[in-house]
Amino acid sequence: MKENKTFFNLIRNILLVFLPALFLALISYSALSGRWEKPRAVKTDTTPPSIMLTRDNRYFVQPGGQYEEEGYAAYDDTDGDLTKEVQVAVNGDMVRYKVSDSAGNIAIRFRKIPYADSSAPD
Repeated sequence: MKENKTFFNLIRNILLVFLPALFLALISYSALSGRWEKPRAVKTDTTPPSIMLTRDNRYFVQPGGQYEEEGYAAYDDTDGDLTKEVQVAVNGDMVRYKVSDSAGNIAIRFRKIPYADSSAPD
């Protein structure tokens, strides 16, 4: 009968030492592998790009004449220079400039085509 008691004591003592050591090893592994890190805040880009229009005050389009682009540039704080991505559309006497950044933020600007006054004397 003494053998059984000793055998169970041996098993109990092994478990009392082994299980806490295993538990500590698992916790240490989890902590060191980054599983318990706080989630980092992901910075999202919510700022739309900006479109700058250049203007030559001496430039006018004669009525019935063809509009020539006066110039523009587009920039985004995350994506940088987006000038080549700008979509330009002329509709009547307005020019529309539209660009979007990689996050999907959209910027739109309009310019009124500067027509010369046809009633003004030369």
